[in-house]
Amino acid sequence: MFSVSPAIAWLIAGIAVLGAEIFLGTAYLLVVAFAFGATAAGAAVGLDFTMQLVVCAAVLAGGCLSVIAVRRRNAGRKDPSAKLQHLDSGQWVTVDVVGSDGLAVVQYRGAPWVARPEGNEPLTPGRWTIARVDGTQLVLGRRF
Repeated sequence: MFSVSPAIAWLIAGIAVLGAEIFLGTAYLLVVAFAFGATAAGAAVGLDFTMQLVVCAAVLAGGCLSVIAVRRRNAGRKDPSAKLQHLDSGQWVTVDVVGSDGLAVVQYRGAPWVARPEGNEPLTPGRWTIARVDGTQLVLGRRF
């Protein structure tokens, strides 16, 4: 008959959960894998099964509380990568000619772009700032 020591069993369970965490990407599965690893260490030093469960529960509770605390602390923060989605905002373009439909074709970053005003103010020739990019159109904000 084949038998596995409790430390190896906990370690195998931790590796299996860690493998699932890699595919799912949740912090809680990472906590479970860490708890199983800590329990494997406890089993390796000779703790009985009840104490192994206590170690697992303590590490799980501490890890889950840590994840909750980190999420609460970061809840109000904006993702710094969000700025990368709005690189064009605030840049200047020059409107030379406005078409009869109220749109203009401007040169920006070496390519022609269709530009339209942000509000009800009509486009007029001059220097404008880019408020945002809407699909393939530049939405122009303030005129200088």
